[in-house]
Amino acid sequence: MISLVRYLAADVLRGQRYLAPLLIFFGVLGMLFAYDPGPQLSAFAGSAALIYPIGAWLGVVVATSEDQVRREITVVSAGGWSRVLTAVAVTAVLFGLAFAAVATVWAVVASPRPYTAGEFFVGLGAHTVCALLGVGVGLMFARPVFEAVGRTVLAVFSIVVLTYPLGRATPFGWVLDALGHNQVTPSVLWAGLIGAALVAGAVVVGVRRA
Repeated sequence: MISLVRYLAADVLRGQRYLAPLLIFFGVLGMLFAYDPGPQLSAFAGSAALIYPIGAWLGVVVATSEDQVRREITVVSAGGWSRVLTAVAVTAVLFGLAFAAVATVWAVVASPRPYTAGEFFVGLGAHTVCALLGVGVGLMFARPVFEAVGRTVLAVFSIVVLTYPLGRATPFGWVLDALGHNQVTPSVLWAGLIGAALVAGAVVVGVRRA
């Protein structure tokens, strides 16, 4: 499994399709923290809101990094779709965690307000939760659920866009609401569990559709 994850990660990096979300990520972070973003935890709300669509984008990038022929070869070599889709999920989550860590550190370094270790780890946890939710959405509609990349992008984009106006009716909204009120609530933990379940569910759905 480790070698499969390393192969998929190397394939994503070699294909350079991660550059678009990476550039948008850094560009938006630069704008968010160009000025004082406010109290410590609430300052994380903007970057956490960014991590969610970035996570979904990364999920699609990792799931579709290989063309259909190469993916079939990988499936045969790895021993089945379940192993490949599990590795895809792990790879996408690792990329999401890397972005979450960068966003957290950026907020702490760029803000003129001092952060405690506890506030840092709360921010890291919130960004991680948003990354899991985003990756789960991205994987849920990627190959082999939808073979056409266009259908995948349309489905993921629609879900991500609809999530924002729903606010606290979604796990993503629970996280932003807690950060926006500069506090930590159990709902953030529940959102994390739902995010992990969403990623696992995407693997199960993918295996059944393969």
